[in-house]
Amino acid sequence: FQDVMLLNQSVLFDGAAGIHDRYRDMRLDVDNMSYEELLALEERIGDVCTGVNEETISNRLKQRKYKSNTKSPQDAEPCCICQEEYTEGEDMGTLECGHEFHSQCIKEWLKQKNLCPICKTTGLNTAKKRRIG
Repeated sequence: FQDVMLLNQSVLFDGAAGIHDRYRDMRLDVDNMSYEELLALEERIGDVCTGVNEETISNRLKQRKYKSNTKSPQDAEPCCICQEEYTEGEDMGTLECGHEFHSQCIKEWLKQKNLCPICKTTGLNTAKKRRIG
């Protein structure tokens, strides 16, 4: 029985390798493209913006003033967008996942991409809340 199963598997896999891929010419091998080819591809595809508008950002982004942790200020991570340290009283923006950034940094980021730069979850929920009742 095992010999039959091995034979059936080899026929199945060998047969699948011989199937013509009619979409082969449509696939792009970006790993082996030159820089110039990638630039040309970008021009053809265009810029896809997955960000949110300024009104949504101002309505949904939680903001606060930065207050340093006096116990261990050296443990504080810098803003992962600009790589600058936070300073006392600076405006901070907090995404729905809880990650914080300089307010201006995260606003510019969200205009381009509505994802957290750290955990890649949705930055700001853009779904309109429905009232029940």
